[in-house]
Amino acid sequence: MIERAAARKELHAHADAGWIDALAFTRRKESWVAASADRFYKIFRSSGDPARDWLDPACMEKARREYAAMRLLHQLDERACKPLRLDHGCIVYPNLSGPDLRERLLQHGPGIDRAAALRDAVSLLARLHAVTDAVSHYPLKDYLVDVFLDPDADVLRRIEERRRTLCIEGFEVRNFRYDAHHRAWTFFDPQVVSRGVPENDLARFIISLLMVSWGKGGSPKIWTHFDIGDLVSIYAHAASCSIDPVLLNYFLHETIAMRRHFAEKALGALHGVSRWIGRPYLSAYFVQLEHWAERSGSGHGI
Repeated sequence: MIERAAARKELHAHADAGWIDALAFTRRKESWVAASADRFYKIFRSSGDPARDWLDPACMEKARREYAAMRLLHQLDERACKPLRLDHGCIVYPNLSGPDLRERLLQHGPGIDRAAALRDAVSLLARLHAVTDAVSHYPLKDYLVDVFLDPDADVLRRIEERRRTLCIEGFEVRNFRYDAHHRAWTFFDPQVVSRGVPENDLARFIISLLMVSWGKGGSPKIWTHFDIGDLVSIYAHAASCSIDPVLLNYFLHETIAMRRHFAEKALGALHGVSRWIGRPYLSAYFVQLEHWAERSGSGHGI
């Protein structure tokens, strides 16, 4: 009897999923996405069917966490995109039709103020970090677990003594889109949220800047058209606190190690010519990143 009731409930839910079939969902690595005139839809993915994932308990839990995180971030600052509603495993956002920040940075020509966009993003990060009372329910990030570069004793001591802020693992260049209505860059896709040290997020954002050209069809050279000293100064001013140069240096290298780990994993899944071409591209790209981090560490006291 219980099984028949559950089957009827699932059948009814699938019947209500006609709106999913009416949208052209695009398959991404971890989600399904679709857009209408004024709405953007995101369903976390675990199968080959968005309607099935819409009802999948694990997908619904991921959606619930992202929905709650984005609502909180928007309460802290309106430059974080406000989700409109949560429907089972689907988060509905306003459709931001403007370019994403990665596209803007790679554009050439007059009237493109990249520096202003980066200042806006770093200032937003500082404002989100400044609020600590409303985020105490998030777990502390363990810097001895799931790290890609072991911290030494000095780094661990500095982490222990450092104030905890929001740690937003999705705070990267690719997760900003221009909102024409508000004439501002808007952040979305927070991914995992916890409480960590501010240098962690700042380093991740900087490495995402360097890697805007990464990937198929991109440039073999890292993107260096920004001033790290300027970004650190802007953050410190907006947050009314200083950045620990030792911690920032560590997290720059740790983030590079993390990105290399996943790049190697993705390369290992390729076959034939793609893997043959990808190996030297990956090696040369990450050598540039390491050299940049070494030069920046010595040149800016990081």
